[in-house]
Amino acid sequence: MLRKFFAALVVGACVIAVAGLSGAANAESAYRTKTVSGDFESVAFDLTNAIVNRGLKVDYTGHVSTMLDRTKDATGKGSPYVDGRYYIFCSAQLSQATMQANPDNIAACPYVAFAYELKSEPGKTVVGYRRPLAAGDDASKAALGEIEKLLQSIIDEAAAS
Repeated sequence: MLRKFFAALVVGACVIAVAGLSGAANAESAYRTKTVSGDFESVAFDLTNAIVNRGLKVDYTGHVSTMLDRTKDATGKGSPYVDGRYYIFCSAQLSQATMQANPDNIAACPYVAFAYELKSEPGKTVVGYRRPLAAGDDASKAALGEIEKLLQSIIDEAAAS
């Protein structure tokens, strides 16, 4: 349980850093995003459904905005989000292929998708994912590419709903 908590904490810190960045993602970016007009709860629900619709299970949902608000006395700052969450999940088949290609690809698992609405831009919700960065030989890059295709399709579905 402590290990799962620690992993969620580390991933949450990464998502906070990524989500706080502005501008469109480029080829070198560690994340991909899409902005959707609509209320946060509906978009977050669509994102969760897009994951589940592929036969995957959300292992953990992190509530970034809640954590930031809870720690504002210690940091002197509250959350910039109306709401912000990240979702941790994995595909056994894709992860197996990726790690068989290169054991260092353990770093690509679990997958992280996120959604947030900024207080400064109400009514606009951003959905995105942390990219599995290509590493190793061609087989490894191809396997990681399959994970990215999955993640992109999840974000595309959530943004289209």
